[in-house]
Amino acid sequence: MVDLLSSKSSSGDLCINLARQLLQRNEWGLAMRAVERGFAKGRLSDPDEAVALLQDICQRLGIEREALALTLPVTERV
Repeated sequence: MVDLLSSKSSSGDLCINLARQLLQRNEWGLAMRAVERGFAKGRLSDPDEAVALLQDICQRLGIEREALALTLPVTERV
């Protein structure tokens, strides 16, 4: 249900919430895709939290920090 709502939402917040749920279920790859969709949609209410979530997912997947910077929109890069 959340994935359906997140696909129809104009902001990326629901995608970020979906990513949190997927991460709790150890669905790291799906969580990464959900976070990326959230950043692509933009208008995040807490972009710093979304970046922290993305960093956590990348760490679990073994993705280097340099690669992480390439996945973030220019305005969100750490």
